[in-house]
Amino acid sequence: MKSYVVETMAGEVVTAHRIVTAETPLDAARIGTGREVHERRDEMEWVRVTEEADAAVFWFAFK
Repeated sequence: MKSYVVETMAGEVVTAHRIVTAETPLDAARIGTGREVHERRDEMEWVRVTEEADAAVFWFAFK
């Protein structure tokens, strides 16, 4: 399992953040927000997931 920083975003502003241990970035987004997510397009409310070990960044949006 890897450690991820999960940030809920409103545009480019962080509205909440938490550290989550999960198998994948998608799992981290689901666990960290408690909601279902999908790939981000142009949504204003979205989720940024950063893998702590190598700083890889992933983007998701709420379903």
